[in-house]
Amino acid sequence: MIRQYRKSSYVMLLIVTLLLLVVSACSSKQNAQPESENKENNAGTTEENTNTENKQIPLIYVNNREANTVQIIDPTTYSVVSTLEVGEKPTYVQVTPDGNYTYVVNSKSEDVSIIDTKSNKVIKTIPVGKTPKGVNFTTDGKWAYVINEGEDTVTVIDVEEMKETTVIKTGKFPHNGISSPDSSKFYVTNTASNSISVIDTESQSVIDTIEGVNDLPHNLTITPDGKTLWVTLTKSNAIGIVDLEKGEMVETLPVGKGHHVIDLTNDGKVAYVANIGANTVTVIDTASKEVVKSIKVGQGPHGIAITPDNKEVYVPVTEENKLVVIDTTTNEVIHTIETDAFPFFTATIGSRGTAHFTEASMKESHHSEENSSGTQEASDDSQQEASKTVLESSPLLKTDETYTYTFNESGEYTIHCDPHPYMTMTVNVKDGEKMEEQTVEIKDYTYIPETLEITPGTTVKWINKDTVQHNAVIEK
Repeated sequence: MIRQYRKSSYVMLLIVTLLLLVVSACSSKQNAQPESENKENNAGTTEENTNTENKQIPLIYVNNREANTVQIIDPTTYSVVSTLEVGEKPTYVQVTPDGNYTYVVNSKSEDVSIIDTKSNKVIKTIPVGKTPKGVNFTTDGKWAYVINEGEDTVTVIDVEEMKETTVIKTGKFPHNGISSPDSSKFYVTNTASNSISVIDTESQSVIDTIEGVNDLPHNLTITPDGKTLWVTLTKSNAIGIVDLEKGEMVETLPVGKGHHVIDLTNDGKVAYVANIGANTVTVIDTASKEVVKSIKVGQGPHGIAITPDNKEVYVPVTEENKLVVIDTTTNEVIHTIETDAFPFFTATIGSRGTAHFTEASMKESHHSEENSSGTQEASDDSQQEASKTVLESSPLLKTDETYTYTFNESGEYTIHCDPHPYMTMTVNVKDGEKMEEQTVEIKDYTYIPETLEITPGTTVKWINKDTVQHNAVIEK
């Protein structure tokens, strides 16, 4: 009995032991499987994160003039990823050719905010001239040129050192500029002079002036071969084509109403023009010079930027606080992004001429310090204008809106439009009997009449007949 019991106990113990070994093995196998899967998942996540960090997405930067902000947009998700506070009244913006920095021109605070595109933070602010507007770079990324509309100058900034080096005198009311593809020259539109200043980037001085670019040249771009400028002509609602070898405007192409912003695809085959007064974007085939399409985008399109792959066009619509996305294959609006107040301008790496940048150009020896010193004096006219006192400034007038002002004292008064300072008129107040109310029409970016003689106590009424907003700033 005892032997039989021991034998049975031994068999039971053996069976239990075997069962425990089987359970343990199964448990180990089950635990091992998730660990292996986790390793694979973790490896995939790490690789994805590494690729995301190493691949720099060409973000879109939008200046919101009335909000004093810049919004940064991810073009892969059409979402605002960051909003930065900058200076007062940010107008123009441009990304350096290497994509490392974004320059934001603040027209009212008269400075430039420099954004580091990796951290998306403002890292420096540089004071510039009076009422700065356009900004662009030589395509080798060495120099930034900020166009000071209010004092007829260009401030030159050393991009590597992040400091002003030179101030260059231009024509009257310069507005924007573009570099030649080889970085040897920089071209500046002089709106009130109907000309283009040609700056030699080695000597940092104006070496030529292209005259006869009539009808208020405003913004511009350049063809990839460096032979032709495409210039927006505000007054005639057209694009002027300037042959740089001939040094003259050789042709004009009609576009929509209003002052315009233009960009070319980086192969130079298609031009997109934002028409602020027509609420459209004009698409032009550059070979045939024919209008391919007119795209409705909303009220008051101003800036424009084409993505580096030429697939999309971004257009800020000022009156509707939005940024629209155009698909270049269909030339249709495919997306709308809400922005802060009055989105005025937009840029991405490669837009407006910076696509001509090459890595090789950055490896050349840096510019000589000999050419980065000295300042050209502002004109006497600009100094005299700066000494005038602003008596009254009307609100921005929409179409058919009016503004009145009574001139009670004798003297000479100068009137200009704040958004378009090249628009000017003179009011001479001389002794005599009080006159009836006088009317001044604002039409085709002009005050009509441009000279008015009245007596003390006379009221003048301005009425805007343009589709673009204007105002009347009264100075004495």
